[in-house]
Amino acid sequence: MKNRFCSFLVTALATPLLALLLLNVGETPAIAGPKQDAYWQVDDVRAGMKGDGRTVIKGTKIETFQAEVLGVLKNTSPGRDLILCRLSGLNLEKTGVIAGMSGSPVYIDNKLLGAVAYAWAYGKEPIAGITPFSQMREYVEAFERRDLAEEAKSSKVGLRSPLTIDGKEFESVTVSQSFEKPESAPADSLWMMPLRTPLASTGFTQHSLSLLQKRVGSDGLLPMQGGGTTAKIAQEEQDTPLLPGSPLAVAMISGDFDLSGIGTVTHIEGDRVYGWGHPFFGGGACEFPMMTGYIHAVYPRQTVSFKMGSPLKTVGVINADVSTGIAGWMNRKPDLLPVQMTVSFDPRYKGKTFKVEVVRQRSMVGSLVYTALTNSVDMEGELPEEMTAELQARIDVEGHDPIIIKDTYSGSSYSGGRAPQGLYYQVSSIINMLAYNTYKPVRINKIECETIISAGRRSAEIEALELDSDAYAPGDTVKATVFVRPFKGLRQRLPITLKLPPDMAEGNYSALVCDDISNARYEMRDNPTLSSPQSLEQVFTSLQMQTAVKRTNLVLRVPTNAVGVALEGKALPNLPPSMVQILGHTRRTGAQTMGGALVARQNTDWVIQGAESVRFVVSKNKKSSD
Repeated sequence: MKNRFCSFLVTALATPLLALLLLNVGETPAIAGPKQDAYWQVDDVRAGMKGDGRTVIKGTKIETFQAEVLGVLKNTSPGRDLILCRLSGLNLEKTGVIAGMSGSPVYIDNKLLGAVAYAWAYGKEPIAGITPFSQMREYVEAFERRDLAEEAKSSKVGLRSPLTIDGKEFESVTVSQSFEKPESAPADSLWMMPLRTPLASTGFTQHSLSLLQKRVGSDGLLPMQGGGTTAKIAQEEQDTPLLPGSPLAVAMISGDFDLSGIGTVTHIEGDRVYGWGHPFFGGGACEFPMMTGYIHAVYPRQTVSFKMGSPLKTVGVINADVSTGIAGWMNRKPDLLPVQMTVSFDPRYKGKTFKVEVVRQRSMVGSLVYTALTNSVDMEGELPEEMTAELQARIDVEGHDPIIIKDTYSGSSYSGGRAPQGLYYQVSSIINMLAYNTYKPVRINKIECETIISAGRRSAEIEALELDSDAYAPGDTVKATVFVRPFKGLRQRLPITLKLPPDMAEGNYSALVCDDISNARYEMRDNPTLSSPQSLEQVFTSLQMQTAVKRTNLVLRVPTNAVGVALEGKALPNLPPSMVQILGHTRRTGAQTMGGALVARQNTDWVIQGAESVRFVVSKNKKSSD
């Protein structure tokens, strides 16, 4: 926990902060599930069997393609098999297997075989891997969570008899669990990888989408900028029902910006819906809006072509995301996180306000909020190369005081195209820290953020520090002069004073003048309960300390000797030196000394950067200047 929190601090306070919300998934009633005679068992499938599949190529009209079983690949990963099929029809001979077909059901003798889920990316023929529906259902109902190490594995499976495809003979198939060709697979081998998920976006900039892809770390997504459906199409198709073969959209962000994965429905049993045949993010239990969808077109590519689609209407909740597919319930409402963003380029005028709802999936919520906030600024177009931003964010947490950030940002890290991602790291990181705390579930009720951007850099670099004396008596006031140089400005003198306590120990001391962020780092280092909290209350205490930081503050800091200890997760400050010595060197687990410092702050007109220090002496023989 300590390493994670310290990493959080360094990233948060050097850039701003890093590290999503514990998901409260309601109990799902047990169901009998589809009858086994409605779908094929893997051991009953034989090469040469022929059937047909269903998918949508344009609009919402379900069309039919043909499928021929080439072979069954057993144990491609633990407990999972794959059925190899050659597809035809719907122009698949030219496009190949299409990303967005994930979940397209394949039937043999009107009995469900499974879902199109894998493809031979560089083959000339449309060779697909079919996830058996029997295993889709099994893993979905167990809410199986995919292991990260397992995702990277690939397996080479021998065939009972060689296959001739594209004029070449193959004796084995390599099945990858990632979205890239396995390094161990020869260039001329037959290998299958999961179909990528087209990510339909409305109102997002390309820059915001690229930032999202970096943060979620999933190359299984194909982000697309789209215009959504027209009002006419939305009206005409709003009541289109979900059917096997229909587009199945899974929303991550909805509202003024929309972000949804596009796939296909595999099977519906009552209110239970199965789809995709491979994971979205593979997190097991989840809560995503389940939506109908509309396919605009198929975008052809040399590797895997993909469907360009848009979500239409929320019809339920996806509550399972496992290695063999996704599943959800119709006629349920998802529990989403409201986020409101206001962006202005002039404090005298009301800015633009955007409202979205974000899924509460723990592994994603911080990144999705970050993407939405970043996009709200990105949509304003090119930002000034030299700029200053004032940010006020409020995170309402159930059962706790709100966490409030109110700060000013300026400097090289917040210039032009770098500004959007720099501004909102701290908000995202706080969400992550709350979500990943190991003590109690935390529910964020809503997030509100207001950003005011103005042209011109309002920052100043610390150049020098002078004290009015090099010796003080206990109880004296240290009077310091700090020289700072504003960006493209003249050198300025800033006074700051610090009162020494009357019982201050004699000795040599160092006076450090720095920015408030650097001072917060020192405070975190000095207090183990802040850098490595041992309870949810300590997490909130640490966050509140960090969010109180103001980048416009000039800080004068004088470190002192150890003033207490942290023992068994509890802070014991203001102890006599003898007690600090005894407790700080005890063998009891978790005993750590707590550093101390005298601190004075002075607000300025600039975002302060840099640090300088000088030494001085405290002596009782020095006559007090007070």
